[in-house]
Amino acid sequence: MAANKFLGHYKMESSDNLEEFMKTLGVNIVLRKIGMSSYPDLTVEQIEGDHYKIHEWTMVKSHIWDFTLGQEFKDKTVDGRNVLSTIRIEGDKLVHTEKPASGKGKIPSYTWEIKDNNDLHITYELEGVICNREYKRLK
Repeated sequence: MAANKFLGHYKMESSDNLEEFMKTLGVNIVLRKIGMSSYPDLTVEQIEGDHYKIHEWTMVKSHIWDFTLGQEFKDKTVDGRNVLSTIRIEGDKLVHTEKPASGKGKIPSYTWEIKDNNDLHITYELEGVICNREYKRLK
């Protein structure tokens, strides 16, 4: 299973252009400042078959995505948006899209890649604004 290469525990080491991405998404300034100062940990685990769980946490907030690859699921983002998310495999990448549950609003995407050094790179994209985040694999 292509998603299995993402299994593990990661710690974010760097992030660029996150504030501009969040601003484009409509995140208020207080949450943007909190987001800019956070260096989250991530764990990715396989529950069974195509059922996975991703847990992201910081000292301020925690979030869990519990999903089956390719199936839409309801989610509430850390900035409070109600969305319909889909996480799927595209080649050797994991791609996560968020559609507003209301049907109106912006649709960001998050593309996960494992680099040659076995670390994780996530690219956030919205309306031409790109944010890159680098995570060190801890196990």
